[in-house]
Amino acid sequence: MARHLFLDQRFHETRSILGGRTSLRDARSRRMWPFAFGLVVSLLLAGCSGMGGGTLTYNGPTEQTIAMNESIPGADIRYIGYGEDGAVVLIDDMQAVKKVGDSLDWKGTPVSGVDVTMGQRIVAANADRLQTIGTVRIEIAGAQPELAPYPDSPAYEYKAAITYTVRRGDRIPGTLITYKGKTDNGAEFEGVSGYPYRKLGDSVTWSGRLRSNAYVDMTLRVTVYTDEFVTLVGLADIGLV
Repeated sequence: MARHLFLDQRFHETRSILGGRTSLRDARSRRMWPFAFGLVVSLLLAGCSGMGGGTLTYNGPTEQTIAMNESIPGADIRYIGYGEDGAVVLIDDMQAVKKVGDSLDWKGTPVSGVDVTMGQRIVAANADRLQTIGTVRIEIAGAQPELAPYPDSPAYEYKAAITYTVRRGDRIPGTLITYKGKTDNGAEFEGVSGYPYRKLGDSVTWSGRLRSNAYVDMTLRVTVYTDEFVTLVGLADIGLV
């Protein structure tokens, strides 16, 4: 499963969501451009941060496509029908009819110590599937990153675009990887497997456990680096078991 992400790729993905698929195209989707613009802006601000008490927070854009009778991954929102009035969904077992452009929000605690908030907008719907764009915020209490394989089939899984700016001597949030600074060979990292240097556009990967029931798998790309800091963008998969 590809997990590489660039800012311009995400922008073009958003454009294709809104108008590039003939089977889902609808004149009303033009109303979604303000939401698409907001999504692209939020991508620039997205990231992961630490909070008091060891809480790790992932906050970034997300996109979901689900088939009829499926649930949005990690949320108690199920798509159960489509008619002239719009898409019919169950939100926490309560039925609602939603039109293109309507909000589709959910907040809950899927597993102990992990709070999730999803704010989405419907961009397309038909008798086969429902498509949304928006943001996801995941707060993981007592996070203590350690190297571990990502689970094959987590009970809940979230995907979020992320951006980090890490100062020299600091770790990339949610990992054991430390930025060491700029060298003649490129940006130097401690805690990566093998060759420690990365040039512009090179990837930095990490797979680990954040707490007993929460895992992260990410691929980041170096976009800027100096002797004082490095900026990376990418995609994180957060799996809960």
